[in-house]
Amino acid sequence: MERGPFLSKPVQKEFRRLVEIVLYTDGPEENRRNRDFQKERFGTIALPYYALLDPTGKKVLWQGGGAYTAEEFAAQLKTVK
Repeated sequence: MERGPFLSKPVQKEFRRLVEIVLYTDGPEENRRNRDFQKERFGTIALPYYALLDPTGKKVLWQGGGAYTAEEFAAQLKTVK
């Protein structure tokens, strides 16, 4: 997604309304804390995993997997107020 739909104009337009945080959970041992956090907070260590939270930390949209077109992902982002 980072090299495909994330770069599309519709998705970039929606991203401008949000604050992006990337949590690296795979690879080196130093990412173990991130893996543990993801599992505790979201109940999964699936990759890719996308979560949108409101300012209080409440989940408003989340999805595992990366089989989205740019239009599908942008449409989901538009649902977030």
